[in-house]
Order: sequence, then structure tokens, then C-alpha cells
Amino acid sequence: MATINRSRLRQFIIVAMLPLVLFGWGGETKAQSKDIVEGAKKEGQLVFYSGIPIPDAQAILSALERKFPFIKTTFYRATGSALVSRIQTEQRAGNHIWDVMNSTGFEPYALLEQGYFAKYDSPERKVFPEGHKDGEGYWATMYTTPMIVSYNTRLVSPGELPKEYFDLLNPKWKGRLGLDASDFEWYANLRKTWGAEKAQKFLEGLRKQDIRLLQGRALLTELLSGGEVAILTNNFLQNAIEAKRKGSPVEMLALDPVISAAGLIGINRLAPHPNAAKLFVDFVLSKEGQELIVKTDRSSVRKDVSGNPLDMIKNVRIIPSDLSLGKNYVQTRDEFRELLGVK
Repeated sequence: MATINRSRLRQFIIVAMLPLVLFGWGGETKAQSKDIVEGAKKEGQLVFYSGIPIPDAQAILSALERKFPFIKTTFYRATGSALVSRIQTEQRAGNHIWDVMNSTGFEPYALLEQGYFAKYDSPERKVFPEGHKDGEGYWATMYTTPMIVSYNTRLVSPGELPKEYFDLLNPKWKGRLGLDASDFEWYANLRKTWGAEKAQKFLEGLRKQDIRLLQGRALLTELLSGGEVAILTNNFLQNAIEAKRKGSPVEMLALDPVISAAGLIGINRLAPHPNAAKLFVDFVLSKEGQELIVKTDRSSVRKDVSGNPLDMIKNVRIIPSDLSLGKNYVQTRDEFRELLGVK
């Protein structure tokens, strides 16, 4: 008798909740999604600006087109300040071309401050941790880029590995270190984490080590692979993974703290295809989209994505880059260069 009553009770609850499911809870989100899809069908296009390599972008955009065959995509590639300058120049001329942009570093923060981005609180953003999105819905991290030490295994034995950053100032590493000459974001975040005095002391120490300063981590990784430097003081995790996959004698070392740059994604406030832009942001932040991201050796901050490179360094403190530090970009750049003797 009790079993029959519980069964009837379950039926009653299901029937009673059905209108709420159909018209109440979640109804607004479903209606909004339908409106976005219908709007995207009318627009039929998406223009994506990013600094990621063309094959990686094509893989993501092709997946989007398969999912939404009514959207035809266009990709333009430029990196850092070149991408920002193009966007600013187009906008000043009244040419509203791009729908979504993606870039790593402090450069896109200028666009955020100048009001270039539209607010869109994608439902996928809810699973992104604090520090990997803003509080208002203007951006989230399409990927995060951990900055780690990498070394040549033929030149550095396991017993010699530094335990902390200041171990790199040991005289035995003099003339054997490399660093990107434009690592301002990394330095700014170390400065925030350690305090100005400690961060300045570290860079002054690197200068005394006759550290090799070149522009571009890809080039530096090649030099590391070829044995021209023994240790890269700061490299992207994905560069080390790629070099290792190619058979180079390269290994990674995560020292505390690991600063992780935000490869932010944002929608143009004046996007010609705003609905297609929202669909793309939803897609690339989703589990499906992030699984494509990690296949390019980039890291995702979603916990439900397998094969994530970020899992390789999960036992160390990872600090998301504070993009607001970009407000003092010029001051940070000049201080970095002065401390290291960059001309």
C-alpha cells in the first residue's frame, strides 16, 4: 500500500512540475537560444580575428560550421599589438568587420578599457573559475597559457634542476639562460605576487647572469632544442609540449608560482553578425569546444575536459594573469627593460 502511494505521489509531482519545465525554469534560456539561432541563420556569417595559428583556427571554425551549417566563417590572423592596431584602425574608419576576437597578453585589455567589447554572459561561463572571466560578461578565457620553465635534458641533469626561481641566479647558469625580451605580463604578475622589491631583485639577478634576450618564445624554444641555451626562464607550456612531441630534448618544470596568461575571447560591441558571434562564444567555451582547444596543446580551465595540458602541472600554484595590470603597461614595460638592460 505504501509503495502504491509513493508511486502515485511521484506521478503527481511529475505532472505538477511539467508546466514549470516547459514554461518556467529554463524557459527563458531556451527562448533566448532560439532567438540567437534564428538571428544567426539570417546573418549567415562570422568573422573571427585571432593570433592562433591558421590550422588551429580552421579546426575550430570547421567544427562550428558542421554544428551550424548556416554559418560561413572568415578568419583573419594577427598577433598582439598588430591585431589591436588593426581593430582600432578599422573602428575609427567606421569599418565594422570583426565579430569575435581572441588574443593573449595585455594588448586586448586596451580594447576592453576603450569599450570595444559587447557584454554577453554566455551560459558556459558559469563553469569558468574566478580570474578566468570578468564579473560583467565582457570576456572569458578561450584558453589559458601557463608560463613555465623549460630545459634541455642533455644539458641539465635532474639533480641540477632549480627548486625555485632564485635558484636560476646560481653562477653555474651564467650565460646559459634565455628569456623573451617582451615578457612584461609575466613580470607584472610576479611583481604583484612577490612585491616590487623581490621581483626587481630577481630581474636584476637575471641580468647579471648574461641572460640571452630574444623576441619570441617559438624562436627561443628552437634554440633550447638545439642546445644553444640550457634553460628558458619563462616559456609557454604548449611550446614545451610541442617541442617534446617532435623529439626534441626538452622538458618542462613548473616553479611556484606559475603565471597563466588569459587567451581571452570577446564580442565586438558593433559586430555585424552579433548572433553568430554569441553562438561561436557559446561553442568555443563549451566542453565540446574546449576539447578542440586542448588538442592544439593549449590549456582549458574547465574541469570536465580530458587530455588537458594543465593537468600536467596541477601540483603547483597556478595564478591567472591579472589583466587589470595592463593599465600600467608602459610603466611595466619600461621597468622590465631597464632591469634587464633591454635597449
